[in-house]
Amino acid sequence: MKTHELEALVKTYAWFWGNLHQRWRAAIEEMYGLDAAVSVELRMMESIGRRHASELKKIFGEVKGVSGFMKLFGFLPENLLENFEVVKLDENEAIFRNSSCSAQKARLKKNLPEYPCKEPGLIYFKAFATEIDPELRIGVITAPPDLHPDDCWCEWRVYIEK
Repeated sequence: MKTHELEALVKTYAWFWGNLHQRWRAAIEEMYGLDAAVSVELRMMESIGRRHASELKKIFGEVKGVSGFMKLFGFLPENLLENFEVVKLDENEAIFRNSSCSAQKARLKKNLPEYPCKEPGLIYFKAFATEIDPELRIGVITAPPDLHPDDCWCEWRVYIEK
């Protein structure tokens, strides 16, 4: 397999994952309402975050700290799909954001409200970070349902508390 084919395959698998994630969430929302969809997602995100980190560590080896988080974050399906922008990166802190969220844009196109992804995202990223390094902390700067600027759907902070 050629490099460009492998890259295309990885992006396609990431798209498959994202598409499945959005569709099961939409199906629950259509059948039982938005609160039910959020509730189901909240039950799943911690184990998914931990598992994503542990599987990536099997491939890339043990990593620690903010740099380890950002290395593995680069290979998450969400990042492969959305290409999060790194706003700040040093040994103690990283700030990353999604400037163009395809899931939220699709909801708005269907005249649905923004999906309240703040709490599920926080649970996911905390579990992902803790699996990498128990010293890591996660903060949310903004994410729906919070108000956010037009050029930023969500913004997250990973850091080591001093």
